[in-house]
Amino acid sequence: MKVLTMLGFMVMAAFLGITLASTQQQLQPINTVLGDESFIATYGRKPDLRTPQSLRIETHLAYVEDKLRQSSVTHLPAHLQQKRQRLLDLLQQYREAGNFPQSEPNVSQYKPCFMDKNGTICAVGYLIEQTEGRAIAERINARHPYDYIQDMNMPEVQEWIESSGLTEEEYEMIQTSH
Repeated sequence: MKVLTMLGFMVMAAFLGITLASTQQQLQPINTVLGDESFIATYGRKPDLRTPQSLRIETHLAYVEDKLRQSSVTHLPAHLQQKRQRLLDLLQQYREAGNFPQSEPNVSQYKPCFMDKNGTICAVGYLIEQTEGRAIAERINARHPYDYIQDMNMPEVQEWIESSGLTEEEYEMIQTSH
């Protein structure tokens, strides 16, 4: 009987541990730079466990897009201002489509998901795909499926950032965790 009681406690503890871990994961901020600033500014409260992840992502991307459109870019040459504008238009297109990647269930940390198992791409990945092609997006995903943009040590990523009209920090603001 003691063995059954002990086994019951172990099963319950394991279940509570899994529930606690998934609860903590769901309460993580959507973005490492802005946290949940976008959700709070839009809805006047922090997201909770009932908040759909897609709503958090869409809210965040709309907020960041607006913030970036309002930033002064007079220091940029005209060609980079045009590239920046195009990228922000693409970001709007991505957000409005509402097709966001889903993290793999075996990923234990709250991280970005560059491209999920169905080939659904994240916002930054979409911008790369639309301007540089799907092949480069897939190469990046092969090496950095769950990395933040600042950790993607690939020359083609750095070159793309430098020639885009957006800074690495601005891409960090765009990138969401799942």
